[in-house]
Amino acid sequence: MAFKRAVLLKEIGRRLRGLRKQLNYSLEEMAGKLGRSKSGYFKNENGITLPSLATMHHLQADLDISMDWLIFNKGPIHYQDKQPEPQRVEEDEKKTKDLENISADVWELLAYMERDRLLAHEVFVYFYKYKERKEHQGLQGVQEADEDE
Repeated sequence: MAFKRAVLLKEIGRRLRGLRKQLNYSLEEMAGKLGRSKSGYFKNENGITLPSLATMHHLQADLDISMDWLIFNKGPIHYQDKQPEPQRVEEDEKKTKDLENISADVWELLAYMERDRLLAHEVFVYFYKYKERKEHQGLQGVQEADEDE
């Protein structure tokens, strides 16, 4: 686990450094833009610490940086560059019709996830691990049934 964390920190730091250079900011200027001290931001860029939620919020809100790109290196660097897929839009429209049946607890979770993108990522990571585990268990059950025949 510690190795994966270290690799993640280094990768996020590398992307932050590249972003800063792309924007043509000095270390001090970038730290100031994000409301950080120079030494605190330096630690982020060098993979020593994970950027704080406040830093991530500034990156997203002020610089339009996608957290998918920053944390997972997925998709475009800027959130505004993301384009909805036509099929996904249709699926979303169908799902909105069913929103009346959602419990208050789920609405509360969704509201928190909307305000806190890191929470959303954590929930999705857990969900996909859960889903993968269930699919793996399902495949094992199918294989066992095939062996019995």
